[in-house]
Formats: sequence, C-alpha cells, structure tokens
Amino acid sequence: SINSFSKYFNMTGWRLGWMVVPDALVPVIERLAQNLFICPSTVAQHAALACFEPESIAEYERRRAEFKARRDWFIPQLQALGLPVPVVPDGAFYAWADCSAWCRNCGIAGSWELAFDIMQQAHVAVTPGRDFGAAGTENFIRFSTASSMAQLQEAAARLRALA
Repeated sequence: SINSFSKYFNMTGWRLGWMVVPDALVPVIERLAQNLFICPSTVAQHAALACFEPESIAEYERRRAEFKARRDWFIPQLQALGLPVPVVPDGAFYAWADCSAWCRNCGIAGSWELAFDIMQQAHVAVTPGRDFGAAGTENFIRFSTASSMAQLQEAAARLRALA
C-alpha cells in the first residue's frame, strides 16, 4: 500500500508519503529508496509526525465525516437531475457522473461541450470526462464535492435551473 500525507492528511505540496509492503519486498524497496525520497525538510518531517497525534487524528476523522456528508448529499442531487453516478466514491471527493442523457436531451455532442455550457449558463465548474482519457469518458463529467455544503447546495440549485 502506498499513501501520501498530501492525500491522507490534506498536506498538499509537502511531498511526503509512506509504503507498507510485504517483508519479501523490503530489500527491493530499500534499493529504490534513495530515488523515491531525497532530503525531505525537517519541518515537513515534524509536520508529518504530528499527523499521528490523537488530536490530529480526531481532526482528520471530523473532516472525513464532513466530506462524506457532502458526498452523501450531493450524489443523490446529481442522480435526481438525470446525472447518474455509477460508482459512489469511497475515498475521494469527486463524483463521476454519466451525462449521456443530458447531452442527448440538449443536443450536445459530449462532455466537453456540456461542461462548457454548464459553466457559461450556470456558472458551475465541472470537468469533462475526456480530460481523463479516451476509453468511454466522453459521456462523463466530474464534480468536486470539496466545496462547502452551501456552495454544493447553490451548485445543485443552478443545475436544477438548467435541467
């Protein structure tokens, strides 16, 4: 398992992480070690250690619950708008929604055009699926649920006005 403090503890930009590997892989990983991490600052290392303090873990759990509440509120809003989310994200704050019905109903070619229209008409930023590759992504758009609940509610209201 490979994890980063950036993602796990919201320490964006610190470029620190850890790996948990089977005992048999430790010698191989040790040989790669100098190429994987070189000179993390003392400040970054102390900040990372602080993440494992009980009060830090409590804050992390509070924030995780908050992100889960936003996700659990926003995804049903998308589904009610005809933007089904085929897989509810388990660890990220993104929702990958199928926009094929919206595109068909609006006479729009795909997610790129739909993302542009949503931005122009509703002032809601979404990411077109094609930004994530070419394997069937043209029928998807990605929403972030990292915004505040008030901002998500406003975005849902603006999307409803378009529907």
